[in-house]
Amino acid sequence: MKHHIYYKYLELNDEKFFTICLLPEKDGKFPIVISRSPYVNHTVDMSEEAIVQDHYNSAKCWLERGYAVLFQHCRGQGKSTGAFVPYVHEREDGLAFLAWIREQPFYNGELFLLGASYTTSLHYATAPFAKDIKGAVFEVQDSERYRLWYRNGQMRKGHANWHFGLYKSKCGLPKTFGVHSFSELPLANLSERVLGERAEDFEQMLAAADPSHAFWNTRFGGIDAKDAVTDANIPILLTTGYNDFYVGGVFKMWQRMSERTKRKSALLVSPYHHGDGYDLNNGVFFPNGQRKEAFGEEYPIDWFDHIRKGTPLPYVKGVITYYRAFENRWQSDFFQSATKDLTISLGTGCAYFDYDPLCPPSFRGEGFLAEDLQGRSDVFSVCTPAFDADTFVKGQMKVVLAVESNVPDTSFYVRISIKKPAYTYVLRHDITSLCYQLGDYKKNCVATLCFCFDEYAFLIQKGECLQLDISSTDNNSYVCHTNLKGEYYLQAETNRAENKIHLDKSFLTLPVEQL
Repeated sequence: MKHHIYYKYLELNDEKFFTICLLPEKDGKFPIVISRSPYVNHTVDMSEEAIVQDHYNSAKCWLERGYAVLFQHCRGQGKSTGAFVPYVHEREDGLAFLAWIREQPFYNGELFLLGASYTTSLHYATAPFAKDIKGAVFEVQDSERYRLWYRNGQMRKGHANWHFGLYKSKCGLPKTFGVHSFSELPLANLSERVLGERAEDFEQMLAAADPSHAFWNTRFGGIDAKDAVTDANIPILLTTGYNDFYVGGVFKMWQRMSERTKRKSALLVSPYHHGDGYDLNNGVFFPNGQRKEAFGEEYPIDWFDHIRKGTPLPYVKGVITYYRAFENRWQSDFFQSATKDLTISLGTGCAYFDYDPLCPPSFRGEGFLAEDLQGRSDVFSVCTPAFDADTFVKGQMKVVLAVESNVPDTSFYVRISIKKPAYTYVLRHDITSLCYQLGDYKKNCVATLCFCFDEYAFLIQKGECLQLDISSTDNNSYVCHTNLKGEYYLQAETNRAENKIHLDKSFLTLPVEQL
């Protein structure tokens, strides 16, 4: 069969959008798979024909199944004109693209949305979904923008790095952003310093460390996308991985889905990271762990074929299909919390560690082999007793710490790893601050902090134990707390903190299954 492939420049919203059209054949009406992307600047110096051919080579499997594929460069990226500002124009640009598609002679009344990471966010921005959108594959992306930027009031560096890197990336701004930028206090007006102009959406976000802030109910704050899948009433395939940045948010999206949407949808959870892989040098291989290994190389196409033709799926709809790590198999169920809680004391006496925001600790994240932390005065590590029987943990682990600090506010960070004979593997982390969780804090007083970790399902074998690393922050992942009370983005100074953990009042709780 000879496929029909070409490109167009669509004039939408006063800009020209480079759009690739791949059709199964020249004449006819087809179900249409839609995607847009900003990750196309590598094509700037390529000819349009070469770009189309490259995309065809990667997407022709869709055409062979009878789908038309429409792919567009986002505003200001690749061959499209304008200036790219993450999130800001995606709703109107996406809706305009959909309106154009509906006018085409090859439109058969069936539209399917395909995205991963930010390209999924592009679809969230166009919610609520029209009646001709018949299904979606939304991979590895949370729809709530607060959770992309913050965890419990602590700003995520990774998302900010991504934002600054893409912000007007073709406009020749005199960017000076680097790893040092978040140490240059105050953070207010950071965008002006590192971009050469004020990024209003970013500056507003800096002032919105609390999820109840009014910013998160605005367009910049993602109000249009927040509940995109809650009552979408279309079959949606969600995916994530235990080591993905946004795994907890994807689980929350699933939990918030209406029952009618959930019954026709599915969630696949692999044991890997954002790209569904692992670090070859400092990670762990799980047999049959990748989604393409378990469910086939073309599982997104299979999802749309199931919607259209009723073809069978290798997993169950209406439930979560997840990998049971270290037991090394997949299972489908409602991922309900385990019926038994196992509570483990963190010890006796007190543990002490200091924290200097000018010299903060750094940690490896989920999915990596833990580093050697011995000799650091700003980290306290403790291991549980060895387990006397195989124990399967399923759900959200929790830690309660009784803490004390000599400063009016500071953050606390907890990382949980599984300690095996040959290596120690990072499972989960959480972070919060005294005033974020308690509302207020009086220094040198004992306070109780609760840490709730994102969902996981893993086996602890007899003789193994869990290791907890406790500190104040992770410089790799978060903007460091200054140890001052109040709006952190306005603070120009830092304090050193001396922190104490009352171990006899602190404990780890594991939701465990009966084996």
